[in-house]
Amino acid sequence: MTYISRFVGIDISKSSFDICILPDGQSANFANTAVGITQFMTFAASLEGVERFLVEPTGGYERLVVNALLSARMPVARVNARQVRQFASACGQLSKTDRIDAFILADYGRRMETRLLLPASAAQTVLVDLVARYRQLSHMIVQEKNRREKLSRQAGGRTRAWIEETLAFLLDQRQSVVDEMTACLKSDKQLSNKAGVLMSLKGIGLRTACFILAGLPELGLMDKGQIAKLVGVAPLNRDSGLMRGKRMIAGGRKPVRDALYIAALPTIRFDPDMKALFERLKSKGKPGKVALVAIMRKMIIILNARMRDHRATVLDA
Repeated sequence: MTYISRFVGIDISKSSFDICILPDGQSANFANTAVGITQFMTFAASLEGVERFLVEPTGGYERLVVNALLSARMPVARVNARQVRQFASACGQLSKTDRIDAFILADYGRRMETRLLLPASAAQTVLVDLVARYRQLSHMIVQEKNRREKLSRQAGGRTRAWIEETLAFLLDQRQSVVDEMTACLKSDKQLSNKAGVLMSLKGIGLRTACFILAGLPELGLMDKGQIAKLVGVAPLNRDSGLMRGKRMIAGGRKPVRDALYIAALPTIRFDPDMKALFERLKSKGKPGKVALVAIMRKMIIILNARMRDHRATVLDA
């Protein structure tokens, strides 16, 4: 029998999802419900030689399908939607339908290198939801504070009172989310130990540790160059011929990078080594933001090494 490597693209929407299997060219559609996903999993179990199931983020609609595949220990990769769209354009495919998108995902997986998703524990899944809620609340708090600031002096006290009432509610709920994060870490020893590894670095507190755990599960599984690029703190070359362009950061996971930025500010104040590095870069004429990004890169590299050692210790135990 001839072994065939198959790639399954899954384009997921709120109510349904289309799949395309390459190189077979077979297509199918399933409802994005418990019944539909069960039917899909029965179908997926009958496939032989599947190298990857390819999905892209769709605002959470992909979660049930991804969790079902991971629970069945099937190889799943979640790919960047923008990169897939650029890949489609490079292939000359400008049309866009759910069926075409499923084909493009499968073709992308067949031609490009993709990273498998790691199965997440129940506590890890809860932590991801809590971190997302914390960010939502923080965004709404900023909006309400801006509205309060822009109120004219003649504005009625009733409007200001409503804003203050909303702010108090949002602040209380955000604190409740922080309390739930703490309880979530305590409920899972493995997750709690990982948080401890992260908080061993000056500047990393509970909230930053939770942001990194939720947004960067690959920490400790990559080399320093890969993890810096994944976060988006690695300087990228822009050279052509004799021209040497300015090195800049681009891409990466913005939520993790934002959390690192906030953590880097106290780090350069209270960590002597980081402070010395920051001052040395500044003395060489580097702008403050450039020096701060260098500190962020140093921090994520250190955290990656510590998490790698922690994982090795757990495996040896």
